[in-house]
Amino acid sequence: MIYIEKAGKPTVSIASGGFEDDSEASARAFGMPEVPFVVVPDVVTSVPPERSVAQVSEQLEGIVRALTTPSVSPSGNGHLRAERLPGPPMIFQGEDAFDALDQFNKTFLDNGWGDGFPLIAPTPERVERMMRGTTRAADDVVGILPPGMGIATVQGIAITAVMAGCEPEHLPVLIAGAEAVIQMGGRARQWLMSTSSDAPFMLINGPIVDELGMNTGACTIGPGQQSRVNIVLGRGLRLMLMNQGHNYPTEMDMDTIGSPSKFSFCGAEPVNGGPWVPFHVTKGYLPKSSTISVAGVSATRDAADTNNFTPDGILGSISGSLGGGGYTSYRWSDPDPYDPAGGSGVLVVLCPDHANVCADAGWSKEMVQDFLWGHSKTSAAGIRGRAKVNPDFLLPSWRWLLNLSPEEAARTALPGFNRPDRIEIAVFGGAGGKSQVMGLNGPTSTIEIKDRAG
Repeated sequence: MIYIEKAGKPTVSIASGGFEDDSEASARAFGMPEVPFVVVPDVVTSVPPERSVAQVSEQLEGIVRALTTPSVSPSGNGHLRAERLPGPPMIFQGEDAFDALDQFNKTFLDNGWGDGFPLIAPTPERVERMMRGTTRAADDVVGILPPGMGIATVQGIAITAVMAGCEPEHLPVLIAGAEAVIQMGGRARQWLMSTSSDAPFMLINGPIVDELGMNTGACTIGPGQQSRVNIVLGRGLRLMLMNQGHNYPTEMDMDTIGSPSKFSFCGAEPVNGGPWVPFHVTKGYLPKSSTISVAGVSATRDAADTNNFTPDGILGSISGSLGGGGYTSYRWSDPDPYDPAGGSGVLVVLCPDHANVCADAGWSKEMVQDFLWGHSKTSAAGIRGRAKVNPDFLLPSWRWLLNLSPEEAARTALPGFNRPDRIEIAVFGGAGGKSQVMGLNGPTSTIEIKDRAG
């Protein structure tokens, strides 16, 4: 709607109840804070069409008034967190340092600048120390960060890195993480603002993994001292998306239920010892490069097999955990130079035991992808039924499904994803035959980590 308004065509948005602040934040992010909207009580996708039509009809008078009245103010409550972000330094005092720290944490949490866990106070001295981790200047603009199109500066990222508990040598990783999200374009905005529980997952590759002391073994993405670096990096990206990208819960993050993955979600592949070329090499980088890959992950599923010792047996078990994206894997999304074909996919994290069985038998990573793709399954009937509502959403190469009779569609099974490369492979973790599958909202975005000090 905002793009139509910018083109000179008056518009009125229809916001569902509970989405008022999000509507204001979206209009603000796209430079049209005065775009009007009306509010209907229910979420339109959660009630029968006739109920949505009735509720919209009740707002026709307000719609007409908004279309014909200049400079209509939005009808939300106006409490946008982006407007309350601090400008000058904030000073917290108390009976002692602990009391002042408590006041700092309460204020930041009340204003929506924290993730709910205690924060490290970003004092000028700590931010200055954090800046020593990069060769870039404090006022360098990294880019415009989705979904709120906030200006991400090196200093702003350094502030959130301090709050997350990061060290100076971690700062270049988060700067590259911002660049990876920006590279995704509209696809990042889509999953960051979704009502689904999509969480940003970071995968670190290259020599920096050992240099930072990241955990690539048991409980790689879990809690504990062994994963401290992974944890603070994942948390740093989340706080950066909130406070530079304006991705606040209930304002541009409309997650219906939520996910603990949104607090911190970061893994790393071992520098040496993997059975195949590492993840970043498959993305076109040299092994000596250090990279960060970012993806929107919608779900994680266990893919256990401790009974088979052949590639066919193990991968046959894992294919049962793929799920397949069905309609969303075969659909076309908004034209995007990064993801022109649209569709969803999965990241299969093979544990070393499973990966080694495959590699020892002579299977390449591409052979694993092909096997998993061929053994994933989705229903042609389900794709056909949903695509009939809007055929243009279906990839052109799969629109022949619309011509199938109901009987033919019921008999036709398809791979769970439109292409084998929608199944991406990483290898990390500890001993034991327990791999994991992560649902992806679009492909991963990989950026080289640069501008490291020292």
